[in-house]
Amino acid sequence: MRRMVFALGSGLLILMASLVTPTAATARTGDLAGTWTSIDTDGSSQELEIRGSGQGAYSAFLVDDAATVCGGAPAMFVGTGRLDGDTLAVWGTLTCLPGGNVIRGRIPFEFTYSAATDTLTDFTGVTWSRA
Repeated sequence: MRRMVFALGSGLLILMASLVTPTAATARTGDLAGTWTSIDTDGSSQELEIRGSGQGAYSAFLVDDAATVCGGAPAMFVGTGRLDGDTLAVWGTLTCLPGGNVIRGRIPFEFTYSAATDTLTDFTGVTWSRA
């Protein structure tokens, strides 16, 4: 009986924790980690996978299904970055697919987190939502 009560209580705590709205402080503790999606300014679909250490260091893997910079071909961006306040600055490599044409140089991407809406907005004004 105690195990069942404990399990029910634990489940309730987990449910309650999932209903709490993230804050700017949670952005600094690794809560940006996860999958985010958006529609680019050219109408293509994008997916962003963010992984965080919980110490402000993040890695990002972005796929655009029809990138303008690649002539409408899919593109992949891979990079690492740091969180400064609510802004995640990521530097990485953009590759056109298929074929792997790498756009030369390390490219910066910047995302600003909004705790009120639990969204990211990139440097082009595109809004990203959790998948």
